[in-house]
Amino acid sequence: MADLKGKSVIVTGASSGIGEATAIFFAKKGSSVTLNGRDSNRLQDALAKCKAAASEAGHTDNRFLGVLGDITDSAVRDDLVEQTAKTFGKIDVLVVNHAVVIKDDTFDGVTEEGFDETINVNVKSALFLVKRAVPELERNRGCVVCVSSIASQCTSKQGFFSYTISKAAMDHMARCLALELGPKGIRVNCTNPTFVRTRIFRDIMPDPALIDATEEIFAKATPLKGPESGTQEQAEVIGFLASDAARFISGQCVVVDGALLRRGIPFNYIDQMAR
Repeated sequence: MADLKGKSVIVTGASSGIGEATAIFFAKKGSSVTLNGRDSNRLQDALAKCKAAASEAGHTDNRFLGVLGDITDSAVRDDLVEQTAKTFGKIDVLVVNHAVVIKDDTFDGVTEEGFDETINVNVKSALFLVKRAVPELERNRGCVVCVSSIASQCTSKQGFFSYTISKAAMDHMARCLALELGPKGIRVNCTNPTFVRTRIFRDIMPDPALIDATEEIFAKATPLKGPESGTQEQAEVIGFLASDAARFISGQCVVVDGALLRRGIPFNYIDQMAR
């Protein structure tokens, strides 16, 4: 993906997990990257990792920018787009990676406030960030990659009720945006990762043993054996969709799960653990 060199990329939710891995991936390819996150210390750590990765890969002319703030705030979205365009002179790629999973996310347990938070973070802020970035993306025939989840294509009785709804909405939003923005030369796709051990799950599973058990059951249920389901595997697919190799791919939801959906997600196990 040599064509990523010189690109200007925004990654939200970039201070940990898939977002951080994606920012580092683009840094290694010679892209200039703006990282957005809500935790100042973690954001600075991610920026340092990007700079180190770029240097190790022999890139000396790509630059990095951190924009701290809650992406549900329209002022933060404005700042993110404006600072990136001003600092790098353009925006080629927008990776919409931020998300939230609330606690007690069951039909019985979810509150209006919790459901609103899930939709606001996972769907509404994503849509209006894309809308804000469209004028910049149009100038360079840019692209958008939304990070969804395999949860969008299944149901969970316990523990991920509003989350699965929000991710199904994100999938359809990406398809609708592909139709809306295609005439402007902007591609829109999304990825649907399998379970990846990231902070979003640590927040609702504070017991490390529970995360270990969940990771193990997903690994056993996944038909494809050999490669691990990690942040790097997800970042590489995001990078591909942002590259010229995917220049005629738009409106697609790319499942990255080692064929797990073909077998069925072991949500019954997670449902029991979440109680």
